[in-house]
Amino acid sequence: MSFGTGLVVFLDTKGKIMKKILSALLVLSLTAFWQGCSEDSSSTGPETKSSESKATDNTTASSSSVEEETDDGLPNYARAIEFNKKLGHGINFGNSWESGYNTNKSGAVLDYDDSYWSNPIQDEWFQMVKDAGFQSIRMPVRWNQTAQNEPPYQLQELRLEGVKKHVHMANALGMPVVINQHHYNELYEDPTGQLDKFYGIWEQIAEEFKDFPDDSLAFEILNESRGQSDKYLTELTKKAIEIIRKTNPTRTILVNPGNWGKFELMDAFADIKDSNMIIDGHYYEPYSYSHQGTDNSNPCRGPWNPNDQEALLKIVSDLRSYVTLSKKLFPGKNGTSIPLNIGEFGASAHCEAEGADEANRAQYIKAIIQTANQLGLSWHIWGLTGVGFDIYDKSAGEWYPTIIEVIKNNI
Repeated sequence: MSFGTGLVVFLDTKGKIMKKILSALLVLSLTAFWQGCSEDSSSTGPETKSSESKATDNTTASSSSVEEETDDGLPNYARAIEFNKKLGHGINFGNSWESGYNTNKSGAVLDYDDSYWSNPIQDEWFQMVKDAGFQSIRMPVRWNQTAQNEPPYQLQELRLEGVKKHVHMANALGMPVVINQHHYNELYEDPTGQLDKFYGIWEQIAEEFKDFPDDSLAFEILNESRGQSDKYLTELTKKAIEIIRKTNPTRTILVNPGNWGKFELMDAFADIKDSNMIIDGHYYEPYSYSHQGTDNSNPCRGPWNPNDQEALLKIVSDLRSYVTLSKKLFPGKNGTSIPLNIGEFGASAHCEAEGADEANRAQYIKAIIQTANQLGLSWHIWGLTGVGFDIYDKSAGEWYPTIIEVIKNNI
């Protein structure tokens, strides 16, 4: 297809005049391609620029936990669609509030803040990402290791206050935030032994954050369920939503599918009757590229090949298939469907010497962003800094220029 060729030439061309010529040719070739995609795309995706959601605005227009069904029996996803537009094009503040021990088999109640992995969130980061054009922040949080092990599973006060502070800072800049239960390794391994604590934690999160305006904060039920917890994912998601709705009847909720957040497993949520819901999956395909050098099982394999049309079109095919599946499983009023968010995507920065350098990572990131934008998916890139997939060099105090240029040109 001309899509792959046009994209490759455009990315690799250096001359300014040639860029303009080839850019025009790219637009022409993409027009025909995306017309084929439009039947699976939705007008419910993020706008180029979302309106700011101020921390002083409260948009709880309804006391119902679920939007009323229409006359044709289809749910009204309007509230979730609108919030997905506000999420727009965002970024993860990772390896901070979700830092901790990889396992806590002792069951000890631990005491640490967002600095355990030497990557505490800095106040200046909020204005920095706002100025770069990002519209929202996904802020992963690991709650369980610092919570008590007996009912009511009391949360660590330091963590509550710290997360609230950072949500307020983002909201003050008009940026909504997503918080979740992240890295709950104990639940993944022993769901039956951890479900009561999982629910107890959500009761407290829902109560503590209930006064944040609906357009300023969303809850993500569980990050990257896998292994044993996948068997209980439908059940635990339903129950967690019921708990949240008692105190947050109109807050938007994100649900992350099983097997480490694979979009294709969204059918686990098909029986959940809550229309104020967004499905967020993680997209790191091909994994052999995106995660190379992250551990011994993922050695460095070399650069992303921008001349590989099959690989480029695989990204398009994958994301388009998720939109198609969401329309099939979650049809809504007036031809809409449940909105989608890519909660994580990005490329490892561990293999620069093998060719997967900043410029190469930028090409891969661009392919995903452009496809997501065309298909109407909101997204949160992984991640800002200190995560091994960094797009900001905190030691130098500057963005990686090629990557941030790609992002700014596609926000």
